Amino acid sequence: MLAQSDRVDVQRRDNLHQQGKATQWLTAALIEPPAMDGSSSASALPDAPSATKADATTADPSPSPAVKKESSGAQPAALGGPLGVDRTVADRNYLLVTGGMFGASIANAELTVRCLNVHTECNDVPSALHSRAALYGIGIPADLGVAYLTYFMKKKHSRIWYVPAALVGGANLFLGVRAYRWSQDQ
Repeated sequence: MLAQSDRVDVQRRDNLHQQGKATQWLTAALIEPPAMDGSSSASALPDAPSATKADATTADPSPSPAVKKESSGAQPAALGGPLGVDRTVADRNYLLVTGGMFGASIANAELTVRCLNVHTECNDVPSALHSRAALYGIGIPADLGVAYLTYFMKKKHSRIWYVPAALVGGANLFLGVRAYRWSQDQ
């Protein structure tokens, strides 16, 4: 394919050299300005700025307003709105830490429900939290709040951004293991 295109280019160059006189005439015709018949250039070119005269009544004496340097226009849609997620903050590490926290919360809720099926007083669970819906109804919103705190800390470049999610995840793992052992003791 490449050899064919090179051959065509060579043929085209040969054709240009054969038509050298025609090319010189065409170039000369394009470079030379058209001959004027003696009339003024203003009448020959009516759209030229010199052809029209500004009317004093329509001229605006005030200068045009300057564009402010600090205005950058609308934000791109890819940046998101006020609730948009910054992908530089919510990176792989953030998702692993918060995902581990949510996983530990779900494991704790399920192991606590299994323990409650075996023992009515399992793992020091208050009586208001003896249903799966109650455990998830309190655990998941609390995890969302901690995930937001973790996100905010990471966005502000805090070195300990992972500590809240790690503490909540560790506490959920501890309570989940405790509920599992309690259910195994029967």
